[in-house]
Amino acid sequence: IFFVSLGILVDVHALTFEGIIFMLVLTGVAILTKVIGCALPSRLIGMRNRDALIVGFGMSPRGEVAMIVALIGLTGGIIGQDIYAGIVFMSLLTTISTPIIYRNWLYRKG
Repeated sequence: IFFVSLGILVDVHALTFEGIIFMLVLTGVAILTKVIGCALPSRLIGMRNRDALIVGFGMSPRGEVAMIVALIGLTGGIIGQDIYAGIVFMSLLTTISTPIIYRNWLYRKG
């Protein structure tokens, strides 16, 4: 219910072309930094590449902390609705992308 209430505050009409570009870049950076930050140490402690990537992509979903900080910024007038929407959609995209990546690349049979 908490996350739904955060999502309700998103004004989708506030997302401009620049906001969409921001959201996509933010999502890419969010996934890449988690994969590098978690897969690289996993690899360094001896995990195989595939297992290290599983750890990295498993850590890539971002949700509660980013959305709470974004809500504080929005209510405090620090960020606008466009940035808030981008952060909420980034949280959604990173959460949705992980099972898709697992299914299609990391756990593919054959």
